[in-house]
Amino acid sequence: MNTAVTAAAAAAIVIANLFAPNLPVPLNLDIPAIVAVEKNPYAQLYYYEADKQARYEAYQALHADLSADEVVWRVNAGLDYGFYTNIEPVADVNALPLIVNKYHQLPADYVPADLAKLPSGRLATKDTCAAFNAMAADARKEGLRIYDTSSYRSYALQKRLYNGYLQRDGGNVELVDTYSARPGHSEHQTGRAIDLSGSFGSLNDFIRTPEGPWVNDNCYKYGFIVRYQQDIVPLTGYKYEPWHITYVGVEVSTAMHELGITCLEEYVVKYIDHQPSVTV
Repeated sequence: MNTAVTAAAAAAIVIANLFAPNLPVPLNLDIPAIVAVEKNPYAQLYYYEADKQARYEAYQALHADLSADEVVWRVNAGLDYGFYTNIEPVADVNALPLIVNKYHQLPADYVPADLAKLPSGRLATKDTCAAFNAMAADARKEGLRIYDTSSYRSYALQKRLYNGYLQRDGGNVELVDTYSARPGHSEHQTGRAIDLSGSFGSLNDFIRTPEGPWVNDNCYKYGFIVRYQQDIVPLTGYKYEPWHITYVGVEVSTAMHELGITCLEEYVVKYIDHQPSVTV
């Protein structure tokens, strides 16, 4: 073999390779579809609590019509549990506002330290008495008469009342629970709740008196809320009681009025247990 020819051929091959295009490795053109990741609707809320995620989902499954906002604050307040289950003792009896409901119980021996007398001689906390007196005085200027018919009740008195209602209603616990608190679960034991009557009739007539609508529209100015409003009956477990007002302080009552919040538990979750971020 002619070695010169062989060397020339080899050199030609090398030169050809140097100028040949650098072909890429064939690509897999099967590009996967882009999958949209759905955001957690509950986690977008500032009062979201990650450890309650499963409860949010379970409550939403039972109440598909509720918004994420409604689901989260209700679960945070413990309202996803059945009434009188998952009961916790009231942590701070001096808190204002104070949550006492079917999930939070006062000690049997609790008595408010600052009880004073209402015009009737009944007892309520000092601040509650002052707020009631101011409200009743302003109502009188408009020709209205507001009277207190019940205020502070001890644990023992609430127990006697509840058991009496049970006896009267044939032991129907579900019925009695719609209008009477079990002992330790009554706002009246806090000394901050007052049942009202107006210019005529009994408690059930209050909303039909001139005083009923006036109290509903104006009690917030004095630090009161109508605690058991008609729109939150399924949440409180009590029938509508337009005569039952609770002292929460003017700051809270005014904020609830301006925000359109009727349920005290909602306000506590959103503005006391958690604080919304402030943007300038």
